[in-house]
Amino acid sequence: MSCQRAEKYYNNLVNVLKSIKYKREAEKVVDLAKRYIDDTKYYIDKGDCETALVTASYAEGLLDSLKMLGLASFEWVREKPKRVFVAGTFDLLHPGHVELFKEASKLGDVIAVVARDETVKKLKGKLPVLSQEQRRYMVASLKYVKEAYVGGKDPLETVVKLKPDIVFLGPDQKWDEKELEEELRKRGLNVKVMRLKEKRCIPKGLCSSSEIIRRILGLFCR
Repeated sequence: MSCQRAEKYYNNLVNVLKSIKYKREAEKVVDLAKRYIDDTKYYIDKGDCETALVTASYAEGLLDSLKMLGLASFEWVREKPKRVFVAGTFDLLHPGHVELFKEASKLGDVIAVVARDETVKKLKGKLPVLSQEQRRYMVASLKYVKEAYVGGKDPLETVVKLKPDIVFLGPDQKWDEKELEEELRKRGLNVKVMRLKEKRCIPKGLCSSSEIIRRILGLFCR
């Protein structure tokens, strides 16, 4: 998943090379950009996504510089970011939540939806610590989140209303990816369902709202 961004850069650079027009004095710089583009493909194939992004950025910077100096002419094809739907309770934000949004943001613009208070009570048998508006405000403040909303009573209708390109599930969410895709298709939405395969807690520590609550009780309710 982390190489998708590098692949987009690479494909965009390859397309520019097909149409670029440049003056003779820019030839050496264009050749250097081509070598960086070749390096980008090499590192993508090796799975070294960070280095692939670096070499792609070098190539892009060289070509942009030529364009600014009037030595080359071309147009970048800017792909519209995909809308990535992420839903959950998100009560007592912790590093596990941040990692979920961080991974989702690699796929496009994150559209976060927090569960309604009554939905949380119905599913978990108790109200969340923070209200739905407080949880929405906290989630919206994260740099990885583009938009944040309070969900509706029917979670699938909320997905249909927001029309994402991707639904990104957390590792503990019970939906089956294929079944969810099919159910949304029945409602007229063709969407890809993906999942974060395992919990991530960076730095190591408490990455569960329930664990945080138990920790507070242990510290202050002896």
